[in-house]
Amino acid sequence: MRADVLLDVFFAERSIDERIATIAEAGWAGVETWKGGDAKELKAMGDACRERNMELVSIVMNGPADPAMAPVNRDNLSAFLDRIDRYSDNALAAGCTSGIVTTGNRLTIDYYEQKQTLIEALRQATQIAEKKNFLLNLEPLNDKVDHAGYFLVSREEAVDVARQVNSPHLRVLYDLYHQQIMTGDHLAFLAANMEWIGHFHSAGVPGRHEIFTGEMDYSFVVRRIRELGYKGWFGLEYMPALDPTESLRQTAELLASALADQF
Repeated sequence: MRADVLLDVFFAERSIDERIATIAEAGWAGVETWKGGDAKELKAMGDACRERNMELVSIVMNGPADPAMAPVNRDNLSAFLDRIDRYSDNALAAGCTSGIVTTGNRLTIDYYEQKQTLIEALRQATQIAEKKNFLLNLEPLNDKVDHAGYFLVSREEAVDVARQVNSPHLRVLYDLYHQQIMTGDHLAFLAANMEWIGHFHSAGVPGRHEIFTGEMDYSFVVRRIRELGYKGWFGLEYMPALDPTESLRQTAELLASALADQF
């Protein structure tokens, strides 16, 4: 189990190479990005990571604020599948083998009709991903603070979608920040469903800042996730309230015992 840093929100005034160099020097093993459409930019990230023995862990295939790419809308199927095909090519050319999928917002139709539309879209998307050995991580979000109207807010429903798609190339992105706002009680859920989790995100609650702020004991939670057998990436997707260097230093201190193989 290793941790990665969301590149987009750290050292934004610097070049890609300088940002990744600084993150590597601070001891982090990987970065991820919200981007996915610019193949040249992703390649620069991948090259900078390889030079420092790091990984470009994940990109975003379609953002939650992009209704034209929402797979819960049947009218979007062709465009959504084209996006999956093109962005996975961009990622793989940069050395990245996974991407995040969001669902889009609720429509004025039956919930289960939308859910079935989502399942059907993801079945076809995973057929594309399977040919390339690419992993899609489906993300439930919170609709109370950050994403009003978002369709997939239930972690249970996210796992059920993954079960019904039934592909090793689709898993669930478990964002501890979003799920703390929606539900909490993470560890019992994860103990029962860890096989369906492909990636983690984290941020402090409330505020979405450093994970050593707020109501959650991230050191305990991360240690328990590791004990449950998770061997993937744990992503830092928080907005630093401190100086970025100091923010990463304190975060590394917090996670050092839980991620003994990294720090």
